[in-house]
Amino acid sequence: MKKYSIIALVLMLSILFTGCAPSEVKLYDAFIKAQDITSMENDTKLNLTLEFKNFPNETQQQLEEANKMLKNLEFNVHMKQTSNKDKTVAMAEMITDMNLGGMIMGMDTWVDMDLSKDEPKMEAIIKIPQLFMNQIAAEDTSKEYIVYDYIKIMDLAQEEFDFNEFMKTSMDFNEKILEFTKEYYKDFEPGFKIVDYKGKKAIDGETLSIYEVKLNDDNFKELIRYMVNDSIDNEDSIKLFKEYMDMILQISQVTEVEKEEALTEINESMEELKENLPELKDKFNKFIDTFKDVKVLGEEGIVIEYGVNKDGYVVREVGKMDINIDLKALGQAFEEDVLSENAGILKLSITFDSKAYNINEKIEINIPEVNEKNSVSFNEILEQNTNTIEESEEVPVK
Repeated sequence: MKKYSIIALVLMLSILFTGCAPSEVKLYDAFIKAQDITSMENDTKLNLTLEFKNFPNETQQQLEEANKMLKNLEFNVHMKQTSNKDKTVAMAEMITDMNLGGMIMGMDTWVDMDLSKDEPKMEAIIKIPQLFMNQIAAEDTSKEYIVYDYIKIMDLAQEEFDFNEFMKTSMDFNEKILEFTKEYYKDFEPGFKIVDYKGKKAIDGETLSIYEVKLNDDNFKELIRYMVNDSIDNEDSIKLFKEYMDMILQISQVTEVEKEEALTEINESMEELKENLPELKDKFNKFIDTFKDVKVLGEEGIVIEYGVNKDGYVVREVGKMDINIDLKALGQAFEEDVLSENAGILKLSITFDSKAYNINEKIEINIPEVNEKNSVSFNEILEQNTNTIEESEEVPVK
């Protein structure tokens, strides 16, 4: 089943959901409309703050010492991306400035993908700080880039994998997911409001419709409970999962005998899953009940504000996630003595502000020209590390 799992990793499909209130429907429609975007620029500012509290003295000191660099992290990202309507050809550029506890550094990434030709291309070029680059390519400090060739690294050569069939099948399945979500959200009712319409607001000279998604600790857990239970009870979700597994099998380059064996295995697994669903549902609900009094979110919970422009696109996202996990209470709830006696509270605050612009406008992306003189292949790095490990294993122990 190795080939199937490799393809499953490549095939990343996202499922959107929302509720049935009018404001939730409009926000859902805005997310769906993002499927139409073929080019865009985006600026994002992300801040992370990590704290440890109420640990035993010695542990507290060790955690604070280890956390000096990670205590306050700031990322500023400028991204440009373009693609064709079929999403088979795409380019992207991401310029990232990072502040790691006072250490300022940058990292640039370019992605070049073309799956429309007989010889597919999926390549990323990464420019990391010279300090780290010197460690990777110590023998040649003139190296600037790392080239990550997905096709070679994942061993998805054309003779082993039909990318044309892969793209056609995955796009067909993506349509099924969209149809599934359109039906799913109509009956989505967790018992509380998730999205509030906040009216119009002028931002950067543009009037946006503002929608707020807000969750506290209690309804966050109830939302998870509802979604899992609803998925277990929804026969269409089980059917969609079965179709996904069948699709992975069909585009795998294996013999008919292997396909038949795998298909039998999948069918048997699905039948076994259906039989075990009531028990799985019961165990999950007991887990959520046990978790009920263990705080996961802090007082501010999760608050995300979305701005939708006159064309129906989400062009602004501003939010905060206040994660506050009491590890001691977690240990007590699950009867883990190590956590109960030696743990404290983990506090993680995430804030972000993102805006999109130049949607479906002409955008130019200049991907650096790489060669043997200015770049190192990630394949070579893997090979060097593999050789080093093999050599160390061959050294006799004295």
